Amino acid sequence: MQRNPYPEWSWSPSRHTLFEECRRKYYYHYYAAHNGWLADAPELAKQAYRLKQMTNLYLVFGDAMHKMAETTLMQFNQAGRLLEADELTRRVRNLLNQAYKDSLDQAAWREQPKKRTMLHEMYYDGELPHHVADTIKRRIPILADRFLGSRSLQQFVQEQQARLLEIERLNTIEVAGTKVYVKLDFMFRQDNRHVIVDWKTGQEDERNKTQLRLYGLYVHRMYEVPYERLDIRTEYLLSGQCYEDQVEGEEMAELERHVVTSIQLMRDYLAEPAINRPLSVDSFEPTENARRCRRCAFLEICEYGQRSEDTSSAS
Repeated sequence: MQRNPYPEWSWSPSRHTLFEECRRKYYYHYYAAHNGWLADAPELAKQAYRLKQMTNLYLVFGDAMHKMAETTLMQFNQAGRLLEADELTRRVRNLLNQAYKDSLDQAAWREQPKKRTMLHEMYYDGELPHHVADTIKRRIPILADRFLGSRSLQQFVQEQQARLLEIERLNTIEVAGTKVYVKLDFMFRQDNRHVIVDWKTGQEDERNKTQLRLYGLYVHRMYEVPYERLDIRTEYLLSGQCYEDQVEGEEMAELERHVVTSIQLMRDYLAEPAINRPLSVDSFEPTENARRCRRCAFLEICEYGQRSEDTSSAS
């Protein structure tokens, strides 16, 4: 990878969420970890970079389901057939089992943190919570069935005129001079309509709306599709619900104002905005919710991480 003193400046919904959750965590993730992949990087940068790659069981499960959704759609697009539910379930279980096996070998993960998986639960607690593992185990076949029977997949499969446009492709647009990242799970065209689909494996969440509106802005700009010909769908596989929205120009103007405001707040934490040099780590405030620290990947290097242990002992 190319060596740059500071990371690229950009914006995304996930970056905004992390910034709002905890400014100190945001600093570790985007700034302390920068260049941590280099052999001669300072030890703190290497450590922060490793911890940045850490995940958890629910996230691995979600990623596995998205990979299988992508595989299923690509297979149908190329060969005209879907993965069977049993095969989809088996592959998701294999991905979860591999994540667990990777997490047993911390030494190997330290050597290749980008190529191997480390589960937060294994790293900090030494084992997986049985109730979480059991919950996910029960959900795998349920979500596999609901994915295969979902409205969007069935429409794509059954409508002869449906055409695949994008699947899991990282793209960018520009807002206020800032590169903004978007990655659509799935988009197809049916007649004169563009259908944007987002698969969700967890509980329903209102915060998803910003992400979906951003997808709409991207498609409107890059494909020159009028907003009235855009359908934005959230497929909640756990509940089996599909929510469809249409957007209007004023909503998208509001979205752009939201992005600009977020960008300005983030840039307030830069000593030199032109090169994305941050202020000192002490300028990035920790979350006031100490319980969040228990789930934070940077627990071992953050001085405020001790609060979660104190809170746990008190309760």
